[in-house]
Amino acid sequence: MNEERRGEEARAVLENGIYKESYQAIRERILSQLEMADLPADKRGRLNDLLIALHMIHKYMENVLASGTMAAMEIERQRTLKERILRRA
Repeated sequence: MNEERRGEEARAVLENGIYKESYQAIRERILSQLEMADLPADKRGRLNDLLIALHMIHKYMENVLASGTMAAMEIERQRTLKERILRRA
């Protein structure tokens, strides 16, 4: 699958209402658990790891989206460059 297509798929996921809702719900649940004062250190560590993993997944999707956007821009640049060259010829 090309970068442009991957970027579009990442955009579809990131803009999806169910994805946004589930991401926010999971994040809020982890944070509310972390706010508990009497939480054992091992559980706190596990929750922190989950929060980091959740963030990493979201950032990965954003990076794929950015790469796809850049690829689409490069394809468009190449296309217009070819058109200009053909017009001059």
